[in-house]
Amino acid sequence: MTSATDYLYDHVTRKVLMEDMPFGEQAPRPGDRLPPFDLPSVDGGRINTADIFGRKPLLLITGSYSCPMTASSDPVLKQFHHEFSRDIDFVMLHVREAHPGEHREQSRSFEEKLEHAQALKARDQLPWPIAVDDPQGTVHRALDEKPNAVWLTDRDGVIVYRALWAGDDKGLEQALDAVIRGVAPPQQESRRRLAPMAMGVGKMREMTLQSGPRATHDMWRAAPPMAAMAWLADLYRPLPPKWRTIAAVATLGIAVTAVATAAGRRRNR
Repeated sequence: MTSATDYLYDHVTRKVLMEDMPFGEQAPRPGDRLPPFDLPSVDGGRINTADIFGRKPLLLITGSYSCPMTASSDPVLKQFHHEFSRDIDFVMLHVREAHPGEHREQSRSFEEKLEHAQALKARDQLPWPIAVDDPQGTVHRALDEKPNAVWLTDRDGVIVYRALWAGDDKGLEQALDAVIRGVAPPQQESRRRLAPMAMGVGKMREMTLQSGPRATHDMWRAAPPMAAMAWLADLYRPLPPKWRTIAAVATLGIAVTAVATAAGRRRNR
């Protein structure tokens, strides 16, 4: 677990991006109890796990306004909410900003963090409640600080499934269906990256532009290939995020093939 000071970064770095890729050794895992919390809600009042456990299973999602993974996974999660929310409580934990910038700075007060959470709920029209973590990220740090992970518990608050990225829709759908039926999910964990990250890259430039020029610049410094792919994918709006990235990869492939073909012809002259 990082210190509260390190937690509140102002610039995305390669180190930050690499730490998002795996679950840490100390992260709660299936069979553990979800860390309890009692936090303010965007809609007023409080969200207390003590009021949920014993009544319904809980799907806890981490997210933030500037996170492209959050923005890209929210449509899928809204479909699941429509299908499963009668039997499972959905709660998002608003955490630190994934890509802080001039327009959306890292929150250092509760008021700022609440404002960001309210903006996220309004922008993405989220139907589930959002719990607002404290600026030091006390609950988030207990959950391993991932920007857009999911944690599914049974009625007693015991974790039955976790996923590194909320956009891994296939594994999450199976787990949600299983917990309603009172059986163990087919898999207890997902660390899949390719498909969820393709969705995230498709929203990355859009989100960093919303956050501010610094956020865009930081991505170019931290991960130039990813930033370049995000720039290219953004040209394919309004395609869905995953298809923007697929189109970008196809465009890049065509360009590389064309260059290689032209170079081969010159050599054969």
